[in-house]
Amino acid sequence: MTDSDPAPLQDPRADHVREVLRHHRATSGVLGHVRRADRELAARLFDQGVPFYAVANAMLVAAARRVLHNGFSTPMPPIRFLHYFWPVIVEMIQRPLGYRELDEPRHRLDVAFRR
Repeated sequence: MTDSDPAPLQDPRADHVREVLRHHRATSGVLGHVRRADRELAARLFDQGVPFYAVANAMLVAAARRVLHNGFSTPMPPIRFLHYFWPVIVEMIQRPLGYRELDEPRHRLDVAFRR
């Protein structure tokens, strides 16, 4: 590549989808497989202008709520689909949480999964 060659085109939609799915697989309590429906929802989130931080925060909050709700019961089956997080994504869009408000769910997951 020479100085006169244009920079390779980046695809922000593909980057957003990739990051959402990477974060989904890394979220505590998630099965870890990516299905076509997950890819489609991640792309739709980008198309609708949903910021990545809202999706990431929703995954954190939903996973922590799930642990709290099921704290003294038998383990729940893993989350299989990105759609599980949809209601909390909507909640995070309507009322974004600050960094300090995310400390508690983060702590709950750390304790539950002994990170």
